[in-house]
Amino acid sequence: MKSFSKSLLLTAGLAIGFSASAADQLNNAKWTTYNDSGKPDAVIQFSESNGKLSAKIVEVLDPRAANKTVCDTCKGKFKNKPLTGATVLWDLKADPKNPNKYEGGKGIEPETGMTFSGKAELNGNTLKLRGYKGVSFIGKTRTLKRR
Repeated sequence: MKSFSKSLLLTAGLAIGFSASAADQLNNAKWTTYNDSGKPDAVIQFSESNGKLSAKIVEVLDPRAANKTVCDTCKGKFKNKPLTGATVLWDLKADPKNPNKYEGGKGIEPETGMTFSGKAELNGNTLKLRGYKGVSFIGKTRTLKRR
């Protein structure tokens, strides 16, 4: 029984270490987001806490938002909050089966105020973020580039 307990603890430790190292790939990384026209929208920066990633806007690049300082289209706790510094993605976790995939996230699109569920896949300096309501295949994918 001691052998089983040690094996279980080792497996749990490896899983936690794997999850933390996967999150580290995005932690503190800055990414440029792009709108539907392929033009830069914003720079976001990821941070990790307790194995979950979140991302906030650190710079607004879209000239259409030059005079827009708050999220007036957002609802609830996001309404009229400053765009720069706004958390736009949260609760994203590394997939324990694949260190380049992330799941379980939630987010908000400041342009429309729409909230969504999210998942992501990392491929080198490209991060594909999929936002959706309900089921993943009915959604939108944004490609982000590492800065």
